[in-house]
Amino acid sequence: MVENLGRNSNSRREHRRYASRTRRLDAIAAGAGLLLLCAVVYVPPAVLTPFFTKGEPREALVVRRMVEQGDWILPKRSSENGWTIASKPPFFHWLAALTSEVAGGIGELSVRAPSLALGSATVLLVWIVGRRWLSPTAALGAAVVLATTFEWVRAVSSARVDATLTALMAGALLLFWGGIGGRGLPLAEAVPAYVLLACAALTKGPVGCVLPGLVLVIALVLGGEIRLLPRFRPILGAMIVLTIAGGWYLVAWRLGGDPFVRKHILKENVFRFLAAATLKSGHVHAFYYYLPTFAAGFLPWTPFLVAALVAALRDPIARADARVRFLLVWIGVVFLFYSAASAKRSVYLLALYPAAALLTGWWWARLAASARGPRWLSGRLAQLTIFITAVVLMLPLGLVIAEAAGLAPIAHLGPLLHPKDQANLPLVAAIIDQLLPATLAALTVMVAALMVALVALRRNDWRRLFIATAVLAVGLWTTVFAIFQPALAERRTLAPFLAEVTERVAGDPLYFYPGTFDFGAAFYAPVGTRHWRAGQRHGEPVYLLVWEDETKTIDVDSAAVEVLATSEGTDPKGVRHLSLVRLH
Repeated sequence: MVENLGRNSNSRREHRRYASRTRRLDAIAAGAGLLLLCAVVYVPPAVLTPFFTKGEPREALVVRRMVEQGDWILPKRSSENGWTIASKPPFFHWLAALTSEVAGGIGELSVRAPSLALGSATVLLVWIVGRRWLSPTAALGAAVVLATTFEWVRAVSSARVDATLTALMAGALLLFWGGIGGRGLPLAEAVPAYVLLACAALTKGPVGCVLPGLVLVIALVLGGEIRLLPRFRPILGAMIVLTIAGGWYLVAWRLGGDPFVRKHILKENVFRFLAAATLKSGHVHAFYYYLPTFAAGFLPWTPFLVAALVAALRDPIARADARVRFLLVWIGVVFLFYSAASAKRSVYLLALYPAAALLTGWWWARLAASARGPRWLSGRLAQLTIFITAVVLMLPLGLVIAEAAGLAPIAHLGPLLHPKDQANLPLVAAIIDQLLPATLAALTVMVAALMVALVALRRNDWRRLFIATAVLAVGLWTTVFAIFQPALAERRTLAPFLAEVTERVAGDPLYFYPGTFDFGAAFYAPVGTRHWRAGQRHGEPVYLLVWEDETKTIDVDSAAVEVLATSEGTDPKGVRHLSLVRLH
């Protein structure tokens, strides 16, 4: 008997070791799979897309001046008047400048690197933290959802501050999430949480620490646990944030004076929230703007999230769960905060995407573990939604096939579209003709994934439904961001033209004519390009960069003007072409 007990004990220990080793291997495989997913979805657009919009080269110019002229404390950038104080605090630009130094030069990828790295790290962090407080299935599902939403892919593969801001806020909020339920934050977690918030404030202003603080306080209030706030060490947090972020603001104010106060404190933080119309920034929208915007930004997972919200709000057990409630508060506070703001952009809501992904993963794991899902999920409305989505996705496939057959259906869509979109139709048709095999292959994969999802839904096969949706997402965003976006950017960017200008000018004086300044042109222009002043004398030879439609109105003391070349690329709106002229 003793021998049998010993054998049984050894067998149990061996089984536990085997199970532990299996879990570790599964975790390693899942982590590697998530990194591979991020690389597949984010890296191609970051590598293949030259700057062709306004925002990315604007941030890149801040990084360039930081590296080349040492504006590390008070960042500046080129402008039509020579230079101006940058509109954002410097944390993102510090990271991009360090990346550029390591890379040996400032380029599109080096400036996008902080977004790529921190966006991918947030996907991994959602998975790692989610495994502690949810099931492994829910955590992995949440990470996949976050990695493959439209707005997340767009932000993480671009040189803007928003992905960095979200990663820093999400890191702190995930630590707060783990402290909910009476645990609080031990010192080893409190210090990194508040350092992250200080860095968030150094990325886009006080909202980086105010918004996560609101989420925590409101979650504690709604849970009847506000008395537990001291366990989150708010005094320590205030000291860390004031020392790091407040210290930078103080030094920057001493360097920048009143212009810094007007731009950073008033314009970027007060007027954008309360009175954006006075800034004429073009981002003023109604209170309900984010309802359709967020629904589009969270695609293709929006139906999953709606189902998760309904399930969490209707289930009293879920509402009583402090960690589910924290996710609901996180989503609600961020959504209402930015809805109340005067200035609205779709990317502002990026801060709630990690919480929305975790809630979606929580719901899907519950669904996958059940024999049957809720009746409404197999009902006519759900079936109709899937059918309509399938039709919507099949239409592009049909258009591409018809375009390849020479029927030119895209040209007939003009009357149905906005005038600005009508102008893009020839460009879209040209891209389809150029990239026809890749476009057909991607669309075929997407339609096949949608058909699998439809069958899985009818059979209550929730795992297959999730996998099919993930494949659909990867195919969709690969088509949009890795195929069409680089092709569109190559036709819009001014990079090839400015490379030609650099070769032709060969070190002679080059100026932007008044009213011609463009962030993309300034980034790609030769080093030392300056701004032409009215009445400025010129020697021989002198070159000007001027918009093509203004070449006939140049006034330079009656000098002869020779147009040497005109760009194929355009301004960010796709309207104006840039010309190089020489003065005689």
